[in-house]
Amino acid sequence: MGHQQERATRTRRLMLKSAAEVFDREGYASARLADISAHARMSTGALHFHFANKEDLARTVVNEARGILWRAALISYEKNGEPLQSLVDISHTLAQLLSWDVVARSGFRLDTEWPRGGRQQFIHAWHACLRRLLDRAEERGTLREQIQPQPLTCAIVAATTGMGVLIKGRTGEQTRGAFTGFWQGFLPGLAAPHVLGELNPGGTTDLVDYAVTASRYLPYEPAEAAGVETAAKGPL
Repeated sequence: MGHQQERATRTRRLMLKSAAEVFDREGYASARLADISAHARMSTGALHFHFANKEDLARTVVNEARGILWRAALISYEKNGEPLQSLVDISHTLAQLLSWDVVARSGFRLDTEWPRGGRQQFIHAWHACLRRLLDRAEERGTLREQIQPQPLTCAIVAATTGMGVLIKGRTGEQTRGAFTGFWQGFLPGLAAPHVLGELNPGGTTDLVDYAVTASRYLPYEPAEAAGVETAAKGPL
């Protein structure tokens, strides 16, 4: 990569981060390109060189966020063989990213609040991930008897997504505490008695920390984060 291309890449990433910060603070409707360019200390013309308009910029923030979240979830998924612990670890990993990474948080909120036709939202991929893990737990006998995976999946999606939207302004420790409390209350009704004592509602700390850190540095193919059709490749 030549010097000019490297500079263009750095400029584009700076604009994305500035856009994410403004979207996170103002919301999509109130955010202005002039505010984003001023925040990045660049001209509006420079912004238009990289992005056609505000919608193009927001879409790019969403795609970047989905890539970050997908990579992190994949690491958590691959490093843990127990489906229910994997479910807990993934939720903690995503929550930590939403807590401290403004691009991940802004893109997640835009994706949730600003749907566009023909594009599957991250929440749908999260739903599919949870359902696969619960189905796998049922196959392995680690899911409590009489549990119905479909309504349970909807309940977990609603709870974790709602908490994810409310994360803004919380520290990583507060976020981890909130999700730990959720799983402390939820796991006893979810896990079979013989496996419950082996599960950590606080998440596997080393794994979560590694997934959060590494997620920004791994290669990412956007198509892999786009939908449930890639289930064989990963959790989302």
